[in-house]
Amino acid sequence: MSLPALKDLFARHRTGATGLWRLGQEPNRIVYFEAGNVVFAASSHPQDRLTHLLVERGKLTQVQLDYAMANLNPTMSIGRNLIEMGFITQRDLLDVARAQVERVVWAVMAETLERPAFEAKALDASTVRLPFDTPAMLLAGVLNLQDREPLLAELGPLDQMVALEVPRLPELNLPPDLVRLPGLLGGQRTLLDLSREAGVEPFRLGAFALYLREMGWARLQMAPSSPEAPRAPESEPILIAPVPPPAALPVPPPSPAIPSLIQAIEASQVPTTNLEHLSEALDQLGPEDKWEEAGQGGLQPPLSQERSLPIHQTAAGSTEPPDFESLETRKTSRRPLYLFGILLLVAGLWGGLRWYQRNPIILPKLAKPSPLNPPAPAPKPEQPISEAAPGVEVKSEPKPEAQPAPNSDAKPVSEPARAAQVIPPAQPKAAPKPSVSSQTDRLKAIQAGNWKLAHSQGLALCAASHGKWSLRLEIACQGDTIQRAASLLRSQNPDLFLLPMTMRNGRTCHQIFLGTYESESAALAAARRLPPPFLAEGNRPKPFRVDQIPSRQ
Repeated sequence: MSLPALKDLFARHRTGATGLWRLGQEPNRIVYFEAGNVVFAASSHPQDRLTHLLVERGKLTQVQLDYAMANLNPTMSIGRNLIEMGFITQRDLLDVARAQVERVVWAVMAETLERPAFEAKALDASTVRLPFDTPAMLLAGVLNLQDREPLLAELGPLDQMVALEVPRLPELNLPPDLVRLPGLLGGQRTLLDLSREAGVEPFRLGAFALYLREMGWARLQMAPSSPEAPRAPESEPILIAPVPPPAALPVPPPSPAIPSLIQAIEASQVPTTNLEHLSEALDQLGPEDKWEEAGQGGLQPPLSQERSLPIHQTAAGSTEPPDFESLETRKTSRRPLYLFGILLLVAGLWGGLRWYQRNPIILPKLAKPSPLNPPAPAPKPEQPISEAAPGVEVKSEPKPEAQPAPNSDAKPVSEPARAAQVIPPAQPKAAPKPSVSSQTDRLKAIQAGNWKLAHSQGLALCAASHGKWSLRLEIACQGDTIQRAASLLRSQNPDLFLLPMTMRNGRTCHQIFLGTYESESAALAAARRLPPPFLAEGNRPKPFRVDQIPSRQ
């Protein structure tokens, strides 16, 4: 079992092919190549469809998808319909389209049975071309392979060495566990050695080596000590004279069998207790590394009264000793902080005192007693007494007598008591009715693209048409859709008006309404007289009572 589709994809990329790469009959997957780079892909598998990916990635709910599929505009694509309805944005559509191409390419790379077919031809101008990093896409596809058996069949044994075919590898965005590998590919280490030194799982390392080989950047060759390495042909001996038989040489012990990739993977999954590397390091300690106390044998650490220092992490491979002074805890005094707070408080009090001296607080003046001899008030003209309303008790208030002016012989004259006036309660003024613009003004605002004015005109018309019916043609989020609807009804002198609608994603769109009618049956009769584009499948003009038109989706 091998990976024919994977190898053919890499070959088309290396040779810079242009055309259609097809895998399968029906359902099938198609990859579009241009100059060796993947620019687009298509698939008829259900899990690769755009709508499935939109729901899977949370860009769209199933309820929104069902509503969109039931109200599709046949003159536009599904993606364009979803954008017009306000369910997704153009950025969402582009991101999911890129994810769709990557899913198709990675799916064909894992195919082991079917053989691909390639049709070399120039791509049409109508073909969508998305920018992709093809080497990075192919690397991600190889590393995502889950079936180990076909990859092991393509790779071969683990005692092979990886030798570069190029002076330097191109810049690759490698995962963190593979970052160290490019510096170790010198043709001197086998795959097992690279797995141990870089700390990479053997199967993942084998996938990366297969990627380098198929890209043409490296080759896999057998190690010289391997029994499978090719040997030079033995030259035939030249018989000059009879030679005594050579002495029998000691036969070297058989070399241990090199484990296969499957055995290495199984061994890497078993926990190990091998401490040979630790014992060898302890055996290499010299006399200067040992501590001895007088009268005692063995290794004893020196006793110290100093406190233990915390562990200091340094960079890998660094020989610079840690700065122990920076590890000591320093007790900072809070006295400067207290002094600064006291100084700030004193400055605030002093500033407040200065402000008070310049701007004294003005207390409300106390009511002063009236003078002993106030001037006589000027006589007020008598006002006509209004007739009291029936049932309302009218009480008269006594009029204070006028006091005589000082040093005057005139006698005080009292004014006649006046009856209290009854003021009727003010009647609330009726709110002015909003002015309703004419049909021509509303159509001009729509044709000019002044949506704010068109919304205000439509709201004023609804306020003045309480109890009537209207016909909603469609909901549009783009100005082109509204202009197209107005142009289709140009010959009928339409009475169009717009009302705003807030979509579920917070976007504000436009409801296009036609006329006002006395009843629902009159609105439905007007719907049957609409041009054919409004009655096509997917468009459903709907009558609404004016005071029941929704403002949110």
